[in-house]
Amino acid sequence: MKPFQFEQGEFVASALQGSQFPTLRSPGGQVLPEIALVGRSNVGKSSLINHLLGSSNLARISSTPGKTQTINFFAIDQQLALVDLPGYGYAKVPKHVRNTWAKGLQDYFESREPLRLILLLIDSRRSPTQEDLAMASWSAHHRKPLLVVFTKSDKMPKKELDESIANSLKLLTQINHLVFADFVVFSIHDRRAKEQLIHAVNKFLSCTLNR
Repeated sequence: MKPFQFEQGEFVASALQGSQFPTLRSPGGQVLPEIALVGRSNVGKSSLINHLLGSSNLARISSTPGKTQTINFFAIDQQLALVDLPGYGYAKVPKHVRNTWAKGLQDYFESREPLRLILLLIDSRRSPTQEDLAMASWSAHHRKPLLVVFTKSDKMPKKELDESIANSLKLLTQINHLVFADFVVFSIHDRRAKEQLIHAVNKFLSCTLNR
């Protein structure tokens, strides 16, 4: 399998109901494997997507958490699909909107056969929230592999960062049957972090897609 380079991204569609989800295919007609990004609102999903693909506006960034209100599908290098899911845990989002998100996420996770890997983004300065742990437990229950991305790693000293990440990993790896692919410490200000994330994704997918 040719390594995924993450050189070019293209927005394909937004949806929130299973009947609206697109099927992304390669030029040869093969269904593209998918990576889903999940995390608390304001954890940095849009910034990560833009940084990963060298774009300033592929994924919309807002100063107001909770603005991503649909499931957004991107085609990457005509080889891979990247799926940006609404952030969870933001109290100011109306309850009926949160309920709609929950139904859309359930539709996506339970019906999306091409899903190969979940990137769980966690703010490296904070312990995993109850929603983060619930998402990890869900992925374990459904045997969906999890790659944890600790974002905003430039915001704290290295010693504190290492301690925070160690504590978070301890909590996550206590979840029964968790399929733990790897973890990456990420900052949009560190080019090596981008390379490490791409490497971790390729390392995992090269094993699963070549079986």
